[in-house]
Amino acid sequence: MNPRNSPFFRLFLPFATGVALAGCFDTPIPYSNQFFAGLILLVCILAISRYRYRFRWVFGISLSVLLFVFGHVLTIGRHEMRLPQHFSTLQTPVNYFWAEVYEAPAIGGRIKIPVRVLAAGAGADSLEQAQGNVLLLLDSMPEGALINYGDRLLVRGRPLPTEPPKNPEVFNYQRYLHFQNLHHQCFVTSDSICISGTGHGSWIWRHAYRCRDQLLYLLRIHFPTDDEYAVASALLVGFKDDLSDEILSAYAETGSMHALAVSGTHVGMLYMGLVFFTQRLRLRGRARLIETGAVLLAIWAFTFLTGATASVLRASVMFSAYMVGKAFFRQSSAWNVLPASAFILLLINPYFLFDAGFQLSYAAVAGMIFFYPRFYKMFPPGPRWSDEVLKVLLVGVSAQLGTLPLTLFYFNQFPVYFWLAGWIVVLGGAVFLWGGVLLVLVNWASVTCAAYLGKILYWLVLWMNKAIFLIQKLPFSMVADVWIPAWVSAALYLALIFLGAMLVWRKGRWMAAFLGLMTALGMYRVHARGQKLNQRAIVVYQLPQKRRLIDFFDGNRVYALSDTLTPKQEAFAARPLRIASAIHEKIPIMLEAGLSFRAPNLVFEQPFIQFFEEKVVLIGPAFQPDTTHAPLHVEALILTQSPNVSLADCLKQFPANMLVFDASNSKRKVDRWRKECETEGWPFHDVRTQGAWMHHL
Repeated sequence: MNPRNSPFFRLFLPFATGVALAGCFDTPIPYSNQFFAGLILLVCILAISRYRYRFRWVFGISLSVLLFVFGHVLTIGRHEMRLPQHFSTLQTPVNYFWAEVYEAPAIGGRIKIPVRVLAAGAGADSLEQAQGNVLLLLDSMPEGALINYGDRLLVRGRPLPTEPPKNPEVFNYQRYLHFQNLHHQCFVTSDSICISGTGHGSWIWRHAYRCRDQLLYLLRIHFPTDDEYAVASALLVGFKDDLSDEILSAYAETGSMHALAVSGTHVGMLYMGLVFFTQRLRLRGRARLIETGAVLLAIWAFTFLTGATASVLRASVMFSAYMVGKAFFRQSSAWNVLPASAFILLLINPYFLFDAGFQLSYAAVAGMIFFYPRFYKMFPPGPRWSDEVLKVLLVGVSAQLGTLPLTLFYFNQFPVYFWLAGWIVVLGGAVFLWGGVLLVLVNWASVTCAAYLGKILYWLVLWMNKAIFLIQKLPFSMVADVWIPAWVSAALYLALIFLGAMLVWRKGRWMAAFLGLMTALGMYRVHARGQKLNQRAIVVYQLPQKRRLIDFFDGNRVYALSDTLTPKQEAFAARPLRIASAIHEKIPIMLEAGLSFRAPNLVFEQPFIQFFEEKVVLIGPAFQPDTTHAPLHVEALILTQSPNVSLADCLKQFPANMLVFDASNSKRKVDRWRKECETEGWPFHDVRTQGAWMHHL
């Protein structure tokens, strides 16, 4: 990469740094707007002034500082909670609000509808103008109605601030919603929503969502089985709400999830096909601009036909910037186009920078641009058929290499056979994409012909799913439960930079830097694993539906004390912490009446638990305080399943350092206990509101 040919790369770095700093700390800098205005004036003066060549760095630094401050100001100003008439600042409580749906509802476990508040108040007849965003959560749509983009709703409900994660190391949904510019949510029922108007919002987005719904209806006709319809709708439209857990797991564990979201891969396939046809026209001179315009029109038509999701929007901006650059500057550098498209997207929404899809998309493209041509040169020429197979393999390897640190950081796993699945989803996806486009066109002309084509595409998707499931079942198909902190992910990218520098300049010092950094990371991992072999901790998790789960961490082993939990419930609450703690063995213990358990470092004799030297008492409905015995000092009293006991009596029998109220207790009883603890000065921890209780020995 020549910096002279990549001016946008140098402009993008300070701008993205300002965005990142504002997103991480979200603290306005005093007088930043005035400082920004002064910087604009300074840069304009420097741009038109004459000065000696050796002072050119002054303009460069001033421009970089301007872009840094611009990124920071733009991101801080994006926060919807800083709107001047935000509904959270109203003097009256908000029990009703009038709002407009600004994105298509997402259908999953619950229906999620993002709305923009227009008015709010204590009653339906006392609404006042307001601003802000709310995520509506409901179990079913209002009877006889379907909520769409642009609908205006009168909602009876109280928006509540989104809550932080309640268990350690789990996915931070509050932070995810923050970068969707959502900071309040409202749980409502179908009878508390009234559709007061339709057809609002942008007409472009209304037609985009309408086209997407029509495509989904067409696919439902030609794909009768649920899994094949779900995969077809994801491949062609990027609609993933109907994907089952089994399909998601199979594609994730084979490294093929990118195929289930209309993204750069799909737009790239469309682009290559369009260029293949337009090149046959052999246009010259200004006529090439007509070719560029036609391809751009087709790409953006496809973008809006698929609902203009964030992933396909990113890819369309990227390819559009590339095509415009090639049309006006024939030697346009990919390293200039890539940051230029990212710059444009961050101008639209700076929060894109913190989106995992955005990061993975650009990391994959950067990996392909850099590593693919260098890997390809390492292989001798071969027959054309083997050359095409090799290209698909190397593209997949290059993209996987570019996304490897992010994959380990976000998903804690690495698919071993991604290269094998890549051939299937890339080749099969390309055929299906063009077949799907042809299906739409044929369906307008002849329903009978469309039925035959639909059967062919159905069998293609069916066998593609079978192949993915087969690869998933291969031995050693996935390296699972890999946990790395964010700084290790950044260090791995630094190692990739050293590796890339070695491939470009072929100097031993770059290989030495690469090997030195990887050795240091290996030593850190050995040291961290050694520390985790000596870990001792007790964790009481927060679980829904009044379930119970207590983990006792003993080195790389965990004793899981629980009642009837589904594997999904247990994994959702405890798996992230167990992965981060390098747990290799789980020993389950059921919380049943009369059950006891003994291990070298753990003894469970209801209601007593001794873990190493620490003593814990589990106080449930069957517990009866006995003040005739001498007091026994314990680390914690864990109250569970709403026992009808007096805290004072319990503490007389078992003086404790901490009272822990787990999530299986009723809210009314916990509220009474909290008030008693606050009055008496007893230390307590309410798992339901404060999150999991964690005690290190």
